[in-house]
Parts: sequence; C-alpha cells; structure tokens
Amino acid sequence: MPQFQRIVCPTDFSPTADAAARHAVSLARAYGGQLTLLHVLPQLHYPLRGLGMSAIPHLQQDLHERAKERLKQAAAALGNGTIRLELRDGEAYEQVLACAKETQADLIVIGTHGHTGLKHALLGSTAERVVRLSECPVLTVRTPH
Repeated sequence: MPQFQRIVCPTDFSPTADAAARHAVSLARAYGGQLTLLHVLPQLHYPLRGLGMSAIPHLQQDLHERAKERLKQAAAALGNGTIRLELRDGEAYEQVLACAKETQADLIVIGTHGHTGLKHALLGSTAERVVRLSECPVLTVRTPH
C-alpha cells in the first residue's frame, strides 16, 4: 500500500483546483504527510500595451504579492495541517513537475477542467502533460459541470 508522505497540489484558484486541494489535504491528513500547495505564474516577457519593459518587473512583483495572498487564503480554507506554500514562475506543467521532483513527491493531485475538442487543442492541458511526464503517481480531480 503506498504511503503518501509528500503531496504536491498545483492550484490556479479555480473551483476545480479547490476540489483537488481538498482531496490532497485529506490524503495528507490520512497519511500524516505534508502537502505543498503550488501556484505558477506565467513569466512576462513582452511589453504590454501602454507599458514599457521597465514596468514588467513591477507588474510581476504585484502579481507575486497577490498570488501569495491567494495561496494563504487557499491554505486557510483547507484548515489545519502541514501545508507548505510554493509560488513559482514559468510554464505550469514544467514547474509542477520540477516541484514534485525537488520535494521528492509521492503523489501529485491536480484538477482537470475536462476541456475537449477545439478548446483542448487551443488551450492544451496542464493536467494531461503532468500525467504523461510525471515520475510519481498523479491523481486527477474533475468537478462536474
């Protein structure tokens, strides 16, 4: 029987990610493990309309501060337990996999929005990439529409 001592749960703060986080915290509690709640911000590399390149670091800093607050709120909503908060920049699936590897995760719990067809082709799927490329087991959580 697997023992899930280190669990990584990425969040984009959507209802689906919240459902995945609830599953992850339940597993962490059941196994006496630690949960890493991860949020990944995309890196800003381009000038935004009306902003020069010098504004990007300030905008990125503002996004970091807001994301830190949202992570704290998400952790508080999950209740007591060992929840480690992690904020990273980059491509979401790459950072989820890197975090799992660095923390030696036993499990990744990730929400999936269940997009299909054209929407899936255009948006891609972070969850699908994580499932395909992860070195540890992945539990996907889909909320009904």
